[in-house]
Amino acid sequence: MKVWIDIMNSPHAHFFKGIIRELERRGFEVLVTTREFDGLTQILDMLGIDYISVGKHGGVTLEGKLLASAERVYKLSKLIIEEKPDIAMYKNNPEAPRIAFGLKIRSIGFVDNETAIPQNKLMFPFTERLLYPKVIDAYELLKCGADPNSLVPVNSIAEVANVYGFRPDDSVLKELGLEKYSYIVMRPEPIKATYFNGDRERSILEDVIPLLPDMPIVLFPRSEEQKKVFERFENVIIPDNVVDTMSLLFYARIMIGAGGTMNREALALGTPAISTYPGRLLAVTKWLIELGVLYHSTNPIEVATKAWEIIRRNRRYRKFIREVMITMENPVEAMIKEIEESGQTDKPGSYESLYKGSYKQENHGQYQKF
Repeated sequence: MKVWIDIMNSPHAHFFKGIIRELERRGFEVLVTTREFDGLTQILDMLGIDYISVGKHGGVTLEGKLLASAERVYKLSKLIIEEKPDIAMYKNNPEAPRIAFGLKIRSIGFVDNETAIPQNKLMFPFTERLLYPKVIDAYELLKCGADPNSLVPVNSIAEVANVYGFRPDDSVLKELGLEKYSYIVMRPEPIKATYFNGDRERSILEDVIPLLPDMPIVLFPRSEEQKKVFERFENVIIPDNVVDTMSLLFYARIMIGAGGTMNREALALGTPAISTYPGRLLAVTKWLIELGVLYHSTNPIEVATKAWEIIRRNRRYRKFIREVMITMENPVEAMIKEIEESGQTDKPGSYESLYKGSYKQENHGQYQKF
């Protein structure tokens, strides 16, 4: 059986890496496609995942997003027609499900952001099996077109899959001149995301940094503008190249993020985290707050005060976080179970030769295989 996995964003690379390896171990053929965005192809290279890159991110404007998505669907469709996978698999993805639906390919999706309504409306109606953290209200998914019979709740967060099979490597610390448990990791707001409705000009982290202990801060900006803003802080380190963020989070004293994924990855690794996200909180974020493993505030003084406390009582926080996270279900096993239970379907003969080879023969743009 051939499984097609489309990876749209850098966190998805970590989410799927364990799934890819486990599928290959069990004898499945795996096709991975991706796009150029936020160092994604470099991350896949670092993880040793073979892929085909098709298209790119459309930027911050609606017009740019629409045109880039439409172009990618067109080019990617031609590739998938040629490759003929049996099942499509993706996470928070509006393009792969549309292609799978059009070509009658079975589809399995994972979603953990119920607030990304435009994206979800393009994904849910075309997804046959939709896995999601059980803390998300199913009504939020149904409102965006999900089939009630497609829903598969998972007692976990996606980031538990991100750390599946993880082994820490301290070489990244040597590369950046850091020592274990003696630095902070930060990630500013997702200003390019459609769902983000906060301040795109100024980050709360600008006001938090001066209030923190004099420790190195490794910060991962999402744009050149953010990079220029944070470069002015003397104790802020901005890596020039893609680095092993998982090991960096594992050995960090604390993670402070205005996004979501890296905060949850830190928790999945047992590292304390503080969320400064300024918008509507996801159901998974609220759940982690209720469990007592995540702290949230948009007040710089409150954030800094909590950070000082966590830094001082670090071992106690780590112990509690690990006790909570170990009780969660593994999404890797849940996703693979759906594949194994799906079986194979006969391919409809109508599309197999429709455009066979045309993405190579015609000048529709190049994809790169690595």
